[in-house]
Amino acid sequence: MDMDLGELQPVPWEDLETFPGFWKRVGGMFSLLFSKPLELADRVTVTGGLAPAWRFNILMALPYLGFIGLIFAFMGSVFAFAPPDPNMQRGLMAGIFIGEMLFIAAIILVGMFVYGAIAHAMLWMWGGMREGRGLGQTIRFCGYAWGFVHLGMVIPCFGGLVALAGLVYVGMGLARIHRTDIWRGICAILTPVLLCCLGYGLILGLVIGMSALKH
Repeated sequence: MDMDLGELQPVPWEDLETFPGFWKRVGGMFSLLFSKPLELADRVTVTGGLAPAWRFNILMALPYLGFIGLIFAFMGSVFAFAPPDPNMQRGLMAGIFIGEMLFIAAIILVGMFVYGAIAHAMLWMWGGMREGRGLGQTIRFCGYAWGFVHLGMVIPCFGGLVALAGLVYVGMGLARIHRTDIWRGICAILTPVLLCCLGYGLILGLVIGMSALKH
């Protein structure tokens, strides 16, 4: 049975009354994820606004952003520029690191909108828009869900599995939001991935074929 929105509280990250402290709100998000993961999909419909979801996404992505930023900063300062002065090298590395963090944060912001819009369109294509919920709710859920995925992707050897599980979770959550079949939600999420894989395989096949013809 569907839950009445009047009985639901907002997403813990947005519930300042129940979770007045910053870390309490973060803890509330993880408590909800591990106790009632799909209830997050119900709660995103209680309130509106995309900024809270983006802020949570960025917060959870900080370890991932820091790891990627350090790699690029090290490579840029040592291999590309390599200033002779150690102080200059450290300053350059810090500048590249900050710039890389800001750049990736912007990519995550844009990606949240693009990914949410594609997921919404794919769900419509699979006939999952029965309740008429708006694009904003889809984007909000994608922002929160991928925040957890970004955090999990820093786990060594398990990043790929976390990303795959995240896709399934997002599909199930979207099905819950739009009150449609779970298989429609999962298919909607996996369709762009499969299309990208098919496109990559086609391009790779053409390159291999052209290379074989030349020889």
